[in-house]
Amino acid sequence: MIRSRLFVGTAACFSHSPQPTADSLSVPLRFATESRASRRLLGRQDPQDLLDRRMPWIMGAMAFWALFILLRLIWLQGVEHKRYQAKAEQQHSTTIPIPPIRGELRDRRGEPLAISIKVESLFADPRVFYPEYKAGRGEERQWGNPDRKAAAEVAAKLAPLLEQTRGQVLEKLLRKKTFVYLERHLPPMKVAAIRALDLDGIEFQPESQRFYPRGSLAAQILGFTNIDGVGQLGIEQTYDHQLAGLKGELIAPRDAHGKLLIFQENYSQVPVNGASLQLSIDASIQHIVEDALEEGMRLSRPHTAYAVVVDPQTGEILAMAGTPTFDPNHILPKKFRNRAESELSAGEQEELHRELERQKAARKVHPVEDVYEPGSTMKIFTAAIALEERKVHLGERIDCMGGHWLYSPKVPPITDTHHYGVLSFEEVLWLSSNVGAAKIGTRLDPAVHYQYLRKFGFGDPTGLNFPGESPGRLIAPDRWSVPTQYTFSYGYGLSTTPLQILMAGCALANGGKLMQPILVQRIYNDKGLLLKEFKPTVRGQVLSEETANLMKEALKGVITQGTGKRAKLDNGVEAFGKTGTSRKLIDGKYDPRRHYASFMGFFPADKPQYGVLVMLDDPAGDTTGGDVAAPLFKRIGDGIMRFRETSPDPDREPDLKLSLRDWPVSETDEAAVHVEMGRVPDLQGLTLKAAIHRVVLVGGTPRVEASPGRTATVVVGQDPGAGTPLEPGAIVKIKAGAP
Repeated sequence: MIRSRLFVGTAACFSHSPQPTADSLSVPLRFATESRASRRLLGRQDPQDLLDRRMPWIMGAMAFWALFILLRLIWLQGVEHKRYQAKAEQQHSTTIPIPPIRGELRDRRGEPLAISIKVESLFADPRVFYPEYKAGRGEERQWGNPDRKAAAEVAAKLAPLLEQTRGQVLEKLLRKKTFVYLERHLPPMKVAAIRALDLDGIEFQPESQRFYPRGSLAAQILGFTNIDGVGQLGIEQTYDHQLAGLKGELIAPRDAHGKLLIFQENYSQVPVNGASLQLSIDASIQHIVEDALEEGMRLSRPHTAYAVVVDPQTGEILAMAGTPTFDPNHILPKKFRNRAESELSAGEQEELHRELERQKAARKVHPVEDVYEPGSTMKIFTAAIALEERKVHLGERIDCMGGHWLYSPKVPPITDTHHYGVLSFEEVLWLSSNVGAAKIGTRLDPAVHYQYLRKFGFGDPTGLNFPGESPGRLIAPDRWSVPTQYTFSYGYGLSTTPLQILMAGCALANGGKLMQPILVQRIYNDKGLLLKEFKPTVRGQVLSEETANLMKEALKGVITQGTGKRAKLDNGVEAFGKTGTSRKLIDGKYDPRRHYASFMGFFPADKPQYGVLVMLDDPAGDTTGGDVAAPLFKRIGDGIMRFRETSPDPDREPDLKLSLRDWPVSETDEAAVHVEMGRVPDLQGLTLKAAIHRVVLVGGTPRVEASPGRTATVVVGQDPGAGTPLEPGAIVKIKAGAP
């Protein structure tokens, strides 16, 4: 206030001067400067001055933080982008592997032999039970301590439904993995019960399960798959790549509670379903053959029995079976499933080992894996080669030396079971004389003899492309000893498989052509589009058609007048063939009490459409091929001819576009709403497809039975009847027939 008055007073004094001077103008400036200086002396700075001094520091700090944030953003969005993206995806979603649906196996008429049905598997996400879980770089994870109490509660609820111990389930729940299977391929009843529990960290994954509607029918040919759908035997193994398809991946997001939301359309990689195979096998003929082998096992009690049926004109295998066999739907008894061997008692472990040995024997495909000395069936090839080379002629008389020929003092003599004298060329075959066959065979030049045997396919694989096939054994002439050509002539000294010798025999039935065997006719994709067709392949012309026809006529007498009389077919159907009996080589010596008994025959004789080889390994008693194998040939042949008469259209083209893999599995499925869990559904009149599905839905195991020669498309009977209580996994027999 004083300062203001002073300034006003001073100004008033100067107002009386007429004109200001320089000194007078400098007074206020000095006063202002002195006033500003007085303020600095008091320690208070001017705001503008402060701003001028501090602004560079403020701007510098702001620029530093801006640069830091920018660099951090560049680091996060550029260098660390993938890591954080993966971490976010791990927290908010899970990648689930989706196996493709395996292709089907069908017989030549389109009947299903192996299909894949939609099922669900139970899995856990153990991260739910690790509250401190953190994802790190790449595969690095920090799990921390588990919430054992929460996991134990879940295990206690699941264990009874999964038929496992609490400890087994708990161990899986606490594994330090992001995906753990608890049980694969659950039946629908278990799925429904577990879903009702609504457990955290427990989810279902859609999968497909291999199913064989005809049970053990053709099991050794078809093979089976393991739990992951990988082929383990037979066609399933040989064509695993085509059947398997390409796997996919499903991105499953999580909700706010961490539960997976599985949508079928969230594929990161779409699965490609496998191709379907149409086999040359005829399920009806296969059934006839397997029934005959069971009868042979019952009557003759051999170690094993097996048979092959081939179309001589095309090389297509119509049936191939052996004993014992197995059911590919149940590889192991239920008590051994989902259990490690260490968890079994000593008695159970011993039982398991016995079962595994039995399974190993049952899975052997004897017609392509077993090698044996064929014995008398080889005589027809010796005779055919000699005829072709004009070393013998029909009706020629051959001295069989009373059934005892000592052709060299250095080796044992050749003997017959009977004291045959002079026999005709045909009679040597009809009565199966070893001496007569040896005399015919030794007329051939050894090199020529060997080359013809190679042309017949001996010593080489047949070209079937089947796992475990043996090429047999045929030594070259430069390694032959004195008796080699003699013994070759009647079937000793060389080894062959049953399929090899049958394919060689087919050359006599089709005009002299060696055919390559066929087991797969066509391959289709999952839309029913033809991808590949396997046409008949001639490996070579072994004999002239004239010689082949002469041999056909000569071999008819084996059945009408010779050792194969018990092979004669009913209803005047003419056939030709040859018996075979060969001793087994045990520890380097031939055991007279152990032998193979076989019969190879072809019918109808005018233009054979079926070639059959039946083999019994070590039948009980001193029996021959004519005693035990020829009757089985008759049983098979008569059954096939009856089948031909009753089959409405044996060569109809199968419709492979109707695929069982397309079955819906939703709760609104037509099949699901008509069944009651735990009870056998009413299957009468349903299509075979719908019937199989309904049995699976109620937790049963369908077993299809079809009469040979009938087009099995609808259900004509069932056992047990509709409404019967059904234990989980129990068999429901479905009798299929024509509509």
